[in-house]
Amino acid sequence: MLNNKIYIGKHQTEDPNDRYFGSGRVILEAIKKYGKENFVKTVLHVYDNENEMNLKEVEIITKEFINRPDTYNIGVGGEGGPHFKGKKHSEETVNHLKKLRANYPPITEETRKKLRAKRKPCSEETKRKISETRLKRIAAGLIKN
Repeated sequence: MLNNKIYIGKHQTEDPNDRYFGSGRVILEAIKKYGKENFVKTVLHVYDNENEMNLKEVEIITKEFINRPDTYNIGVGGEGGPHFKGKKHSEETVNHLKKLRANYPPITEETRKKLRAKRKPCSEETKRKISETRLKRIAAGLIKN
C-alpha cells in the first residue's frame, strides 16, 4: 500500500484468507522492510487443480509483466522458479545447502515406496492440460523442448 507495487503469485490452501503473501525473494524482503500490515492480499482466481492455476500464472506473469517498475515479481509465471534456469548457485550457497542437507537423515527405500504409493495417477484431461502448458512454455521460449 505504501508504494503501489504489486506481486502476483499462486498459493494452494484451504483458506484463501490466510496471511500468506507469497514466497518470492523480493516480496519477502518488502514485507520484512514495510511490515505485513502495509500489504493487501486480493484473490484474483480460484482453481480446482494446480494445472489450471499454473496456466493462468503463465498467462499473467510474462516477461513484460516482470519488467514493469510496479511489480515485485522477478520471474515469469508457471511452475515456479524458471527465472533461475541457466544460472548456478555460488560456491558459498552450495556449501551452505550441503551443511543444511547433512542435518537431515537420508530417505530410505521404505519411505520412497510410501511416497510412490500416495501418488495418484493423472487423468487423461490432466495429461492434456500439462501438455498444453508445456507447449505454451516452449512457444514462449521459457523452456527447451
